[in-house]
Amino acid sequence: MKPLSLGNAIILTLCLVISQTGRVGAQSLLTPGNEAMVAAAHPLAAQTGQRILEAGGTAMDAAVAVQAVLGLVEPQSSGLAGGGFLLHYQADNGELTSWDGREIAPANLDKDIFDQYARPRSYENYMRAVTSAHATGVPGIPDLLVKAHSRFGKLDWPDLLAPASTLSRKGFAVTPRLHILLQRDSHLRDNEQARALFYRRDETGRYQAVPIGHIIKNPAYAETLDTFARQPRAGFYGTGAGTPGHEILTTLTAAGNSMTAADLAAYSAKQRSNLCARYRTFKVCSMGPPSSGGMALLQMLGILSHFKLSELSPDSVTAVHLISEAGRLAFADRNHYLADPDFVDVPVAALLETDYLRRRAGLININRAMPSVTPGDPAGTKSRFSAARSLEMASTTHFTIRDFSGNIVSFTSSVESAFGSRRMAGGMMLNNQLTDFSFASDAQDKPAANAPAGGKRPRSSMTPVIIFDAQNKPFAALGSPGGPKIIGYVALSVIALLDWGMSMQESIALPRHVAPSGTIELEAGTPLSNLAPVLEQMGHKTKINRHHSGLHGIRINGSDGLDGGADPRREGVVMQLKAE
Repeated sequence: MKPLSLGNAIILTLCLVISQTGRVGAQSLLTPGNEAMVAAAHPLAAQTGQRILEAGGTAMDAAVAVQAVLGLVEPQSSGLAGGGFLLHYQADNGELTSWDGREIAPANLDKDIFDQYARPRSYENYMRAVTSAHATGVPGIPDLLVKAHSRFGKLDWPDLLAPASTLSRKGFAVTPRLHILLQRDSHLRDNEQARALFYRRDETGRYQAVPIGHIIKNPAYAETLDTFARQPRAGFYGTGAGTPGHEILTTLTAAGNSMTAADLAAYSAKQRSNLCARYRTFKVCSMGPPSSGGMALLQMLGILSHFKLSELSPDSVTAVHLISEAGRLAFADRNHYLADPDFVDVPVAALLETDYLRRRAGLININRAMPSVTPGDPAGTKSRFSAARSLEMASTTHFTIRDFSGNIVSFTSSVESAFGSRRMAGGMMLNNQLTDFSFASDAQDKPAANAPAGGKRPRSSMTPVIIFDAQNKPFAALGSPGGPKIIGYVALSVIALLDWGMSMQESIALPRHVAPSGTIELEAGTPLSNLAPVLEQMGHKTKINRHHSGLHGIRINGSDGLDGGADPRREGVVMQLKAE
């Protein structure tokens, strides 16, 4: 099969309908018939996925191509040198699988490496850690894509990376969001490779971000993709001259990172147990540990199942109060228990046990905020760990794909902070995911479950979701970027879909409110901001700010077709394909 061209649409017996639902005011897309859909954070990535599906590719084929393009055009959010979590639904046998492509700490990582950044707890200290030599973990996305594609792909591997390689050489136009992020970043200019790609000197000698519409070419990334295409596993993790692995080690060794060739060779993405629970008449499935996203989401829903949210308005004080309180309870458990299950015995079943969540729901006063929130003790294991938070940043991406056969991919991936560690190798941004470890325990006599360790995967908040109806048929798939706010963003959209009967686009565009740190953050410029005084009278702390969710999802409406949505807060689009 010849490589797919980004410049020309493949002519098949298909009728293509494009909905840019990422734009403010756009309507949901509903068309009956045999359909496929891609919802992703950048038009070029979504278009690439669309063309893979046109060529007869599966959802997993399209996912490989979409991720490869996103690593080029959205370098602040994700890439092959990052990690992620993927849910896959196979239509012909009803099988759901969960894939862990989270980065791993080098085997000889000093467990105290981040102590120097723990006190005082500040943004400045956190950014010192992010840009330090120690922040980068062994990338997980390449092995995840290779393994999942070997199970669920159909098209030839090189053809899936060819569009991103071609685009890397031809170039892509800088979008408004990328320009803003480049301009405001005070660290990326310090990296020579990044400076050459993204900045130009002005008349004063200062480096300014290239303007909106400027064409960026990244031939180094094209070389990485071509090598990866020739040898799907060894072409990335091998460390021979000219390989991406060699480029990564050269860059990190010079900076002082402890990663070795053995670390790269040993990396393995894992298929994890599915994490699912009932909510109303639906089954909601997400990612288990080392992500905390699925656990916290399902805990929130289990707690909220004891309240009649369907009788409340989404912008009511009571709805915001109840969802926030459920989030506070879930985050207390998350901060205490959730970590890499290969290192820590996470009491997954006990934390989702029906009676336990009923008791947690009983702590909520419908008229007053809880004065304090502590972790529960469902399995008698609370005393083994101390509670310790990590400072996650909000730069991640999520895309959702459904192919013509009904297979579904819900995939959240990240380099953690915007532009990761601000280092580049092989045309890729290197992640700073190791800063998702807890820097220091709040109680030094007990370890934090998420404490750093060699070979360990840091806790994540990524929350890809697939929802099934009462007949166990796929109903919706979605996810979001947003650091720890991901959990609240996804929870609110799931509630909007299942309790308030909204379309996918309506659920995504809904004004945001989250409370990952205990303070309710209300989206500025929306009716929610008017609720702050009443919520404060109830005992809540509030903050009014912008939200940078980037939700992308697909709802399956049976004979009524597919309903896609993209977040108006970012630049994503929905591409719908309909077979004649």
